Amino acid sequence: TAATVLLAGAGTLRAQRTTDTTLNVRAGARLNVSNQNGTITVRSWNRNQVRVVAEADNERARIEINDSPSGVSVRTAARGGHGEVDFTITVPSKTALELHGMSSDIEVNNVCGQVDINTVSGDVTVDCVEGSTQIQTISGDITLGNARGAVDISSTSGDVDLHGVKGQVAIQSVSGDISLAQVESTDITAEVVSGDVSYEGRLLDGGRYKFAAHSGDVSLHLAGTPNATVGIETFNGEFESDYQIRIGEGTRVNGRSWDFQLGTGSAHVQLSSFSGTISLRRLGAGGPREE
Repeated sequence: TAATVLLAGAGTLRAQRTTDTTLNVRAGARLNVSNQNGTITVRSWNRNQVRVVAEADNERARIEINDSPSGVSVRTAARGGHGEVDFTITVPSKTALELHGMSSDIEVNNVCGQVDINTVSGDVTVDCVEGSTQIQTISGDITLGNARGAVDISSTSGDVDLHGVKGQVAIQSVSGDISLAQVESTDITAEVVSGDVSYEGRLLDGGRYKFAAHSGDVSLHLAGTPNATVGIETFNGEFESDYQIRIGEGTRVNGRSWDFQLGTGSAHVQLSSFSGTISLRRLGAGGPREE
């Protein structure tokens, strides 16, 4: 079945229009949302239903809601202009989400399913993911918390903040700071061209970690006793450490590139910054050490 909601006005009338639609869905149904302008907010409840509440502030805005055995699709379109629509969508817990926005802030709260988000302009906030997370933005901040599964994030302009994540992490950013805290992973890559990279947590034995900033600082605040072989690369920056560094036999030293071992050297860590400061700090009970 398909439901199409057309919001239309007369003359120059731009009064806010609201639609509220609830659809029954099967277990495992997916949600696909595409919004040109406005917001997308998704939350969960304990029902096998999807409720779509949309508020539009443009007489040319059109909302199309389609359901099928595989899930529910929601999209906006505009006839002869740009419609602005704010969506609040409630879905069954664990629903897989595919959300697309042009100029849209996106918020996902306590759905705890797989997430695939793509937006041109707008902030993205996601709390609770079970399964893979993919987020791509051109302009906007990204905040991800309480995620279990592989994380793949790509950002052109905006800060990226991860906390409470367990699983493989890959972050690529052009401009903006990258911050990771309370992350449990044996495979992390976080790279930015213009911005700082900071990591707070443990280095797990056997893990592989890469933190890089071309123009910016790279700082690690480490919990416990790390066992890592650490490689440092810098051209015009500085290196600071709370740990006693031992350059031993077999260590590679080449101008502004060198490596050293902490503990057993089990994990492999690569830290690089072209012009910023690279720092290794001990994470105490009071949090990261102030520099």
